[in-house]
Amino acid sequence: MRWILSLCLGIGPVACVSEVQDPSFPSQDPTFVAQVDRAAQVLGLHPTTDLDHAHLAMWDGSTPAVTCLTFADWATAKLATRAPEPRQLRMPQSPPRRRQDATRRRPLGLDEPQLTAQDRLSVRLVQTALDSSNVRSSLFRARDLDLEDRSTEWGGTLDWGDDGWFIEAAPGQSAGDDTVFERRPSDFWKMFRGAIPFHFHARNLNMSAVAGPGGTDLQAAESHGVPALVITSLSEDRLQVDWYRRGGVVVDLGEIER
Repeated sequence: MRWILSLCLGIGPVACVSEVQDPSFPSQDPTFVAQVDRAAQVLGLHPTTDLDHAHLAMWDGSTPAVTCLTFADWATAKLATRAPEPRQLRMPQSPPRRRQDATRRRPLGLDEPQLTAQDRLSVRLVQTALDSSNVRSSLFRARDLDLEDRSTEWGGTLDWGDDGWFIEAAPGQSAGDDTVFERRPSDFWKMFRGAIPFHFHARNLNMSAVAGPGGTDLQAAESHGVPALVITSLSEDRLQVDWYRRGGVVVDLGEIER
């Protein structure tokens, strides 16, 4: 099973494909198929992408305490099981910023009916994590490294561990193109255990004109199915945070300061 998952999580470009199209995907391996079918039946989830299949193949046999209607719900439930109870939702203090590409429309507010209970739980977990001075300082350090690196965008995952909230950040695999973030396969293992993926928009210190997820970011969310974050550089000491998921749902979480 592990070599199968290593193959499907290492196929790279599939992260930006919304349908199951890769001919090398091991969907006919009996062990893989049996695991995916069993997980889908128990969880009530229906995979539509290669990465959905990979997500189900990592099922550990446990059943979430809440009903999960989507893969985003399932990922959030796994993180919420590990992390302490998050703080209540807080409305952003800064006004919504201009959106880029397919998200030029105003992002959803935290009280919008399009957001599910699990969406709000995911946002609460993110807001609680961002309250950590260690997380904020780590994000600014990673942003600074991204600014220096002209070969690729940077990104990683936000997660809860034994010592509290933490991030892991690294350059993407799209060497030679600082406008693209190609996620490392190791990130998917973490995401499918509940970690929240993020990446930076930090080609320049002030990227406010293109804050939030663009078209390729939303396409990637359609593929991997879990909640994600875009961290946009605004100035030396300010970052914009946007939460988004499959279905084109985007929530402006406002700004954080160094």
